[in-house]
Amino acid sequence: MISAFWRRWILPFTILPLLPATLFNLFAGREVALLGCVLGLGFPMAAAWLMRRGRAGDAGLAALAMGASAASVAWLGADAGPVAALILGVGAWGGTRLLYSGVQEVAPPPPPPEPAPPPPPRPLDDARARLRAIADAAQRIPEPRLLPVAAAIGTVLDEFERRPERLEEARRFLGVNLDGLERIAARLSAGAASPPGLPSLLREMEAAATGLGTRLREEESAALAVQVNVLGGKIREAGYG
Repeated sequence: MISAFWRRWILPFTILPLLPATLFNLFAGREVALLGCVLGLGFPMAAAWLMRRGRAGDAGLAALAMGASAASVAWLGADAGPVAALILGVGAWGGTRLLYSGVQEVAPPPPPPEPAPPPPPRPLDDARARLRAIADAAQRIPEPRLLPVAAAIGTVLDEFERRPERLEEARRFLGVNLDGLERIAARLSAGAASPPGLPSLLREMEAAATGLGTRLREEESAALAVQVNVLGGKIREAGYG
């Protein structure tokens, strides 16, 4: 039983008898015979590389390479004719198949899965990023009223995201309240002193945002109540109530 080590290295050793013949044909100028020897050297090296790689199907390819090597040497190198070359090639192919029968081959690793595409941006993601920047700035400046205003505006953003048909109204609201709060936070971060009217303005902005959020929820509740009444009337009219 040939060990795994020798089965790995036996293919390169098969080219040793061809080395003197290759040199002889090279210096003798026998180009056809030299081509046969070169092919006889190249195919076993390719077969050895295939067997070292060890992927599924490599043993069959290595056997074909060894058959091609024997046929090339016999036909071109030794001028034995196509029939003898074919017989020797088949013999080399079959011998290599027997030599490597039972050799475990590994399947090529599957390609890595494609990364999932990033989720599409939501219409109000930019506004949320600006709110986070304002909240971060509020941690560094002596004006505690900024955080409640930012939280109230964030609640209104939640309400508007559940109602994509009202994005225009959301943009008008943000154009006044979020832009104003952003400018106030930027001035305070730059070292500006808080003017006397700033606390009352921030309370007014918070109340406006809280009132808008309440109004949006009340409108949805009223619309649901209307739908319930209409659906109840239809059920009763159809005789199912």
